[in-house]
Amino acid sequence: MHDDTDSFCKKLYTDNKGADYAEGYDSKFVKGFNIRVKDIYVPKAKFLCDSLVDFGHTPNELKFADFGAGSGYFVSALKFNGLNNIIGFEPSESQVSFGNKMIGEDLLELTNLRDTVTKIKEIDVDVISMIGVLEHVHNPREIIGAISENKKIKYLYISVPLFSISVYFEMVFHGVMNRHLSGAHTHLYTEDSLKYMAKEFNLSIVASWWFGTDMVDLFRSVTVCLNKDKDTHKMKQKWTELFSPVIDELQLKLDEKHMSSEVHMIFKVN
Repeated sequence: MHDDTDSFCKKLYTDNKGADYAEGYDSKFVKGFNIRVKDIYVPKAKFLCDSLVDFGHTPNELKFADFGAGSGYFVSALKFNGLNNIIGFEPSESQVSFGNKMIGEDLLELTNLRDTVTKIKEIDVDVISMIGVLEHVHNPREIIGAISENKKIKYLYISVPLFSISVYFEMVFHGVMNRHLSGAHTHLYTEDSLKYMAKEFNLSIVASWWFGTDMVDLFRSVTVCLNKDKDTHKMKQKWTELFSPVIDELQLKLDEKHMSSEVHMIFKVN
């Protein structure tokens, strides 16, 4: 269980047709799916599209492929932003089925984990996206290398978790469900490691969006611990009143210093 291997990934993402892992991401109804797309993924798609416009492109003239598409939230968000030439690849059969049903057309394609690199090397698209993917795969360097070798790919858009102060919160608050260092996250990144990756694989960082939930993680962890202890559970309300109003302001300071728990980054390929 402590080895980052093919069998580990298979156990997590594709056994039982991926239904076990999908439980954490499914929105059971169309309304819930659409809310998740609108609130979480449309801003990500807008960031990508706005950046492509800044680079001199017309986004709806480009071809997009989303790898590790899950239930198709980001694919749906790209469609919402007016894009038409989109495809998503996902190893979980249950998520592909659910996502296509929610989107209303078959934009998600079932892809075996071990075929990902081959597909990337051969695919004819302008933009590849991997939202919350590289922290899960056991061969991120091989995947980035395949993208770098494909001369048809112009841009890579990733979202990855970072080695931030949330890591330390999770070390200290043992009794609280960990979000950042969860069982499926086998990689964390830093600004330096992303720059190193770009240099090694002939990529250029052309846009980045730094934001995180470190302060929400701290708020949640303290709240849970206060509530668990009979001597402190009555302090939960006062803690909420004190800390809630400053969460956004505190998080913004971390984001501005690139100390956030997450970054969205666009690379120019080749």
